[in-house]
Amino acid sequence: MNSLERVMATIKRDPVDRTPIDCWLYQKQFLERLEADYGPREKFIEEFGVDVFVGLMPFPNQHGRRVHIHELASVTLEDPRDPKWLNHTDWNYDFGGVNIATAIQEQKGKRCVLAHCWGMVEGTSSFLGIENCWMNLGGKPDLMANFFDRYADWLCLQVDQMVEAGVDMITLSDDWGSNGTMLFSPKLWRKIIKPYAMRVVQHARSRGLPVNLHSDGYILQIVDDIIEMGFTSWHPVQESAGMDPRDVKAKYGDKIVIYGSLDVVDGLLKYDGDMLDEYITERFGIYAPGGGFIFNSGHFIQPDIPPARLIRAYQVVNKLARNYGTLQ
Repeated sequence: MNSLERVMATIKRDPVDRTPIDCWLYQKQFLERLEADYGPREKFIEEFGVDVFVGLMPFPNQHGRRVHIHELASVTLEDPRDPKWLNHTDWNYDFGGVNIATAIQEQKGKRCVLAHCWGMVEGTSSFLGIENCWMNLGGKPDLMANFFDRYADWLCLQVDQMVEAGVDMITLSDDWGSNGTMLFSPKLWRKIIKPYAMRVVQHARSRGLPVNLHSDGYILQIVDDIIEMGFTSWHPVQESAGMDPRDVKAKYGDKIVIYGSLDVVDGLLKYDGDMLDEYITERFGIYAPGGGFIFNSGHFIQPDIPPARLIRAYQVVNKLARNYGTLQ
């Protein structure tokens, strides 16, 4: 199987030759350390059989300033069909990834090309700021919902552009969780976030794209909703926020693909040597049986991770991935 076939078969619960592998190597300072100690990203993803490559969409606010909540109704959402959204280059100093067009150009046919897009809360926070965004979810829910309505339509047109460009899969990135609970009540989430996010997910699915949810934190209160919305995978199932991987696998493992399991802080930073090997082996043993699992880091690999530790981790990953193939 090639990488795209392997990822798509996993999402469809079809047999695979091995567990698909991903690694979020998109932090500039870590990539510089990796290249100095080992070699460039391309060498790593070739050597360790990484099946997915991410291209990022820039934040929807390209106006160069934040806005007040009362300006949100009139703020311009620029033309979603403009090629600049796929070709953005003005990234933050610490970002080491690429735009969607470059990901397609360099990786199409070699790996599953995943477009990382900004969901309702994260996209809107680029206009308001994250603290004001959270505050106004409770204080000005009607104004927030009105913008989500516009933003969801805008994202659907972005999806169309990505399909036409050749993207294989998308992520909607929207952090809804904290430690032990959600950042806002499930009732509020269901009322003013879920309907608009669901519109985007369902549109993407209608265009043939699997849709991954990236949400940090504890979100067990709404996983049934996430499945109902049509998300095909969930990243990262953050154990450090209080979610038990065995419970998640038992309850949801046959309903949504688990995409992650290598916590960057509580796994990769915390452990080394045999303890790291055991950590990774244990998570494969929890998530991989029966399929429905894509191994990945929980977040971007950060510069305080020694490159040699990541290399050791993925040597273990490569061996384990082959043990859980389901092709006969």
